[in-house]
Formats: sequence, C-alpha cells, structure tokens
Amino acid sequence: MKPEPAIAMVAEPVPSANAPRAASPDGLETLVEAFAVHAAAATSALWQNVRARCADIGPAVTRLIDDAEASDGGKHMRPRLVAAAYLGMGGADRQLLADVAGAQQLLHLGLCMHDDLIDGDRVRHGTPNLIGRSHDAALAAGTHGAAAERQAIAAGLLAGDLALNAALLALLDAPAPLSVRHRLAVEATTELERTIAGELLDVQSETITPDRAAPLRVAELKTAAYSVVLPLRLGAVAAGCESEATLRNLTQVGIALGIAYQLADDDLGLFGATESTGKSVLSDVRQGKRTEHIRIAYARAGFADRATLDAVLGRPDATDADADLVREVVLRTGARESVARTIDEYMSRGIRLADTALPEPLATYLADLARSMRGRRR
Repeated sequence: MKPEPAIAMVAEPVPSANAPRAASPDGLETLVEAFAVHAAAATSALWQNVRARCADIGPAVTRLIDDAEASDGGKHMRPRLVAAAYLGMGGADRQLLADVAGAQQLLHLGLCMHDDLIDGDRVRHGTPNLIGRSHDAALAAGTHGAAAERQAIAAGLLAGDLALNAALLALLDAPAPLSVRHRLAVEATTELERTIAGELLDVQSETITPDRAAPLRVAELKTAAYSVVLPLRLGAVAAGCESEATLRNLTQVGIALGIAYQLADDDLGLFGATESTGKSVLSDVRQGKRTEHIRIAYARAGFADRATLDAVLGRPDATDADADLVREVVLRTGARESVARTIDEYMSRGIRLADTALPEPLATYLADLARSMRGRRR
C-alpha cells in the first residue's frame, strides 16, 4: 500500500508594507453584507447589458439570456469575497465594486453551466438547472429523444459561453483606469485557465484507480482558483492594490481556504441531504468522482471493500443502497475523519496566513468565513 501524500504545501506569506489600508477598519462584515443585499441586482444589470448588445439578433437569444439569468442563485459567496477584498483594502467606488462583483458571479454561473454539462447534472440548488429546463421545454414543444437532448446540451453550453463572455466584457468596461481594467481581465483569464486545467484533471481522474488520483491538486486548480483566489485578487486590484507581495499573499490564503471549501463540499456530496445541499447525493457516486474521501478509503481498504468501490463508483444507475455501501467503506476506513482533519488544517493555515499578511479587517473577515465552513450548505 502506497503512503498517503502529505498535504499540499502553501507558501508562507511575504510581508508587504505598501498594502492599501481599509477605508473602514471596523465593521467590514457589515459593509460586505450591505453590499450583498444588492449583489443579485449587480449581476442582473450585467445581464441587461448582454440583452442590449444582442437586441437586434432576435427573440431566441433573448430567451436564452433570460434563462441564463434565472439560473442565478445561492448565497453569492464569490461576490462577497470580491467586496471583502475591495472594501477591506480601501476601495470606495460602489459602481466599480458592483461591476467587478457581478462579473465574478457571471464567471461562476458560466462555469457551473459547463460543469453541469460535463457531470450530466440536471438539478442545481434543488431545482432543474438550465439544461433540465431546456430539455423540458423541448419536450413540451414536441421535440423528443435525441433532438430534445441536443437542444438542452446546446443551451447549457451556449448560455455558459454567454456568461463567461459577459463577465470579461464587464471587467474590460468597468469604470476604472485602463490599466486597472486590463489587470482585472488578465486576472480573470489567468484563473480561468487554471480552473479549466483542474476540470480536465478531475474528469480524467475518473479513468484511473482512486488511489492514483490527486484530488487536493484538483481542488486547488478547479475550486480555489476561481472561487476564492480570483474574487480576492479582483477586489484588491479594483481597490488599487499594485503590490505583488500582497496579491501573492491573497493567493496563498485563497488556496488554503479554497481547498478546505472543496473538501467540505465533497463531504456534503457524499454525506449531505439533498434537501439541504440542493443536489443529489448520488451524483458524485454515479460519476465516480475521485474525491479525497474516496482516494483515502481506496488506499486503506481491504480486498472486499476495494471490490465494492470498483463495482459501484462510476455506475450511472447506482442506487441509494449503492451509495450507502460507499459511505460505509469511507466511514469504516476512517477516510471521513481523515478528511475532516485535513479541512481543519487548511482552515487553520488560511487563518494564520491571513492574520500574518493581510489588513486586519480583511483577515478577520476571512477567518470568520473559514470557521463557518464546517456547517455550510450550498
């Protein structure tokens, strides 16, 4: 049996004396929550810009835009992180914040639509996603079988493309100096490349045995890159941060918290309740996801338990009873306990890095966010 790899290393912070100071040192959480009330409206305004640009094309595109906008939901965690970094580092232009945070949410929506396509998911936040709604609409219009499926897949792909394109246009057109707009676009496209690489590694890992997978690396690239690192860096750049040391520190904090976030998400994906997570707990089992839970369980399992995992993981017709078998193996091998410790270690590391290298209000906000991960719901 091969030894389990050590936790991925996160570099220690580099002190930076010229990091911008927060305009309001106290009450950053209050400021962020005040912005969050309007976060959905900020994203909606960017969708309205898409409608205006496409107004002369015809009703089909308008319907797709409407359906894409209707896919928005969740707690707007990523726009909150943009706001925390922007306000915590001295940003004061609320329109600029709205545009940058809205762009971040559009990036999230576009990647979610593409992720649903790759994973074959038809539900998000407990309701049919855009692909599922498009399939139902095709059936209602009299299109059936492969043709209805094609319409649904095309809608998911193209709506995701629209969202990603709209996000980049929003950053390039934000009310900021040209140099800042350029840097914002570079930040977004750079992290998108890493996210795409992580998605590729994630999908390809389904063809190898779980003990050979690298889920922590996938979590860093696929989740941490755009869910935590990018929002923090976008907020800082929009606020006028030019310190490469500060931006590197934000990256290291984001990687630590992003990996913890993904591991907690994987735990919900296997042990959570659908009514709480809004997603079928069978999804990861049926896709044969090589999560850290599964990697550790497979590496520790005996012959019989490995045979169970080989037989169940990746079966598109896996049942609740099959998922129970996987959960039993994960619990019996102590894999869930091991992942829980890893989550705690990454959260502690993120808090320590933030306390050492970031302005106090932002460090406190991120520390509180990290502590809340344990009981989060999507």
